Amino acid sequence: MHLIIFSNILTPRIKYIFNFIFKDVLKAELEFTGNSQYFLQSEHIKISYGEEPLGEELFFKRTALLFSNKLEEIKPKTIPFGEYQAPFPVAQSALPFDVFAASFFILSRYEEYFYPKKNEEEFRPSRSHQHKWRVLDKPIIDEWALIIKSLIKKKHPHFKFHEKKFQHQPTIHFNILPNLPEGLLNRAKFIFSAIFKKENNYLSSKFDRLTGVGINNEQVLDELNQLFSSKKSNPIYFVDFPDVPINYIRINGVSKTLNNQSVGLLRPCASDKQKMLEIKEGLVKLKKINPNPAPVSSQQLEVLKFPICYLNILNSGITSDYSMGYSNVPGFRAGTCTPFNWYDLQLEKVTPLTVNSYCLTDYILQFLTHEAATKTIHQYIAAVKVVNGTFYSSWSLKSLSSNAKYKKLKSLFKEMLDYAGN
Repeated sequence: MHLIIFSNILTPRIKYIFNFIFKDVLKAELEFTGNSQYFLQSEHIKISYGEEPLGEELFFKRTALLFSNKLEEIKPKTIPFGEYQAPFPVAQSALPFDVFAASFFILSRYEEYFYPKKNEEEFRPSRSHQHKWRVLDKPIIDEWALIIKSLIKKKHPHFKFHEKKFQHQPTIHFNILPNLPEGLLNRAKFIFSAIFKKENNYLSSKFDRLTGVGINNEQVLDELNQLFSSKKSNPIYFVDFPDVPINYIRINGVSKTLNNQSVGLLRPCASDKQKMLEIKEGLVKLKKINPNPAPVSSQQLEVLKFPICYLNILNSGITSDYSMGYSNVPGFRAGTCTPFNWYDLQLEKVTPLTVNSYCLTDYILQFLTHEAATKTIHQYIAAVKVVNGTFYSSWSLKSLSSNAKYKKLKSLFKEMLDYAGN
C-alpha cells in the first residue's frame, strides 16, 4: 500500500516538493493523479491538495505558489503556530497553513533570487524569512514532515513508513600550499605577484607559518585518519588550490594521506571573472591529488551567490554540493537536514545537483565560550536526531591541529563526534 496524491493540476513544483517530503524525508512510496474518479476509487492512502476535499481523504488546502511558474517577489503572510510563525495561512485544512508551499518556498531558496540588493555582497541570514519566523534553528521542513506523518498515522494506524536513520557527516577544508620557486629573485617575484592576486589564499598560510600559527597539513590529516579509524563516519575533505601553475603545487604528502578519502573542490565560485575556467582548472588540480573517478563534490564558504554558483558548478560536471549554510550564523539555510536535489526556479525544473546543507561551522564556535559552544553543538545534533536527518558541519583543517591556538576547537570537534555517537 502506498500514498496517492490528488491535485487537479500537477505542476513541476507540486511534484518536486511532495516527492521531497514523502519520498526523501518520510521514505514512503507515492503516486500522483489528476483524475478524481481514479483517486476516489483507489484503495491506497489518499491525500488531496486543492480548493476543497473530494471525499474523506486527508485534505490540505492549496495557496497559489505551487501552481505558478513565475518567479516574482512575494512576502508571505504568517500565522502563529506553536512557538513560531508559519507562512501561507489557510482555513479548513489538515494544517492551518499550506505546508507544501511553505516547504517549497524555503527549500528552493525562493527569496534569495531577489538578492543581493544594492551595496550588499551577499544574502544575510538576518534578512531571511526563517529568521523572522523564528525557525532558522530548526530543520523545519523535516519537522513539518513528521507532523504530516502523524496525521496519516492517526487516520491510518496500519500504514508503514520505511525507517530512516540519523547520520553524521563532518566536512573539513584546507588550502594546498605552493612550492616557492628556486632563486632569490624568482621567489621575490612570486611573493610580490601573490600579494596583488586578490583570490590567492596561500599568502595568509605562509604568513601563518611565519607567525607560528601555521600547520603541517600532512601531519594533521594523518592524525585525523587515526581519529576516524575508530568511527563509523568519515569526513569529506575540500581542497583549495593556489592560483599558480600545477608544477608549483605541493601535493605529494597530501595526496598519499587523502588516498581512499572523499575529496572535493573548495571555493569553486570564489571570483566573478572566468568562473568556469577557474572551476575546470581546480578540477584538473584535484585529479592530481585524488585521481578517484568518484562524482566530484564542492563547497563554497565565503559567499554562495545564488543561483549563479549552482549553475556554474552544474555546468562543470559537479553533482554534489556542501555550500548550503551560513558560515557565520548557525542554522538550517534551506530548512532541512535531508539532502535534496536543487530546483532551478528560472528553468522550473529539478536539477541533478544534490545539495547537502551544513548547520554549524568552527568559525561560529570559536567566538563562543567552551560551555556555550558545547551547548550549541548538542542543540543542533539533537534537532537533527529528532527527525533522523544528517548532521553536517564545516571545519577548517587548522582548527583540528595540535597548535595551542586551536585547542578549544579541536576539543569541540571531538565532543561533536562523541555526542553524534559516531
